Amino acid sequence: MNRAELLLFFIAVMVVFLPVSAVEQQTAAAQVMVTNVTLDPQVFMVDDTGTVTVEVINNGAQSVAISRVTMYDEKIRIESRAYDTTMYLGAGNRMTFTFTVTTTVPDGIYYPVFSMDFRDAGYLRYPVKLQVQDKPLKVSILSKPEVFTSGKKEQVEVLIGNPRDNGVSGVIVYPMGEGIEASPSSIFIGMIAPDQSQKVTFSITPHQTTILEIHVDYMNGINPHAEVIQFPIGIGKSKTRADPILSNIQVEKSGKTYSITGDVNNAGLEVANAVVISTGDSVVPVDPYRKYVVGTLQPDDFSAFEVTFTAEGTDKVPVEVSYKDNDGNLYTTMTIIDIPVTKPGAQETEGMPLMMIAVILVCAAVIGGIVWFSWRKR
Repeated sequence: MNRAELLLFFIAVMVVFLPVSAVEQQTAAAQVMVTNVTLDPQVFMVDDTGTVTVEVINNGAQSVAISRVTMYDEKIRIESRAYDTTMYLGAGNRMTFTFTVTTTVPDGIYYPVFSMDFRDAGYLRYPVKLQVQDKPLKVSILSKPEVFTSGKKEQVEVLIGNPRDNGVSGVIVYPMGEGIEASPSSIFIGMIAPDQSQKVTFSITPHQTTILEIHVDYMNGINPHAEVIQFPIGIGKSKTRADPILSNIQVEKSGKTYSITGDVNNAGLEVANAVVISTGDSVVPVDPYRKYVVGTLQPDDFSAFEVTFTAEGTDKVPVEVSYKDNDGNLYTTMTIIDIPVTKPGAQETEGMPLMMIAVILVCAAVIGGIVWFSWRKR
């Protein structure tokens, strides 16, 4: 065989085997497929930044050369650069690719494309479902008093709901407002699953008319978000606090000392603690009951009391009832009670008629005795 014939022979062999090699490469590349896609966060909000991680596997029996991997979309902004370095995916092996994306788009479902180019045989294209849902957490007030009292602690119950299709993390709730004290200052909830809610309760003590704000901070993936609601706090008299009322009042006098007895009733809806009954400044309290300590009065409960005092030149006496609520705030109520007027020197003046009556009775008895004795003697 001469050289020309030998060259033709080798060319014929190459022509026969080249298609076979290309077919093998295409067959091997066809065994590469996407097995898993992970999004963080699972559901994006508008302007969120997150990651898309794509896992591929080579189910074939030979390695496949990969020349370029990227992700692209006309609306979703892809922050990551393409993987441009040639790499080999061995038989039975897995490989992951992560892309950072930003959703500068409105609500909706989008399909950015994962693209893998093989060095020797075509490419792989895989659309990734990415949902953008601009639903924030919902914050509402479950219960609060109709009227706040300055310096009095009141309970405010807050509900935080998650209407989203994915869970949010790092949820923190805290109240704010000028002239208020809150306990606790903040509450950490953590994770709220989809279509779930959490209740939190704060003790709010206002010292002035103000606006109370309830703040909720949370994370969607790596993206911070915040919600806030406001409601006014008006200062007034509580509709449920203790309400001591005096009844069955009786006034008695012994010498110069007056005694007031009666019942004190708690007509309110809350407990009255450290109840003390005393008289006002216009009279002088005296023993044995300068002040009367009742103690605790439950709602609809009552207790008897007695106070003693002296008074001159007045026909009215103020009776003061003081008590404390469960937070130690002091309250007082005043009731005016009528008493007989006592003027200076009135005690001596009142004593004269009694003396005269006694003398007259004695004289009458003596005269009567003399008359009876004289009649009998006759």
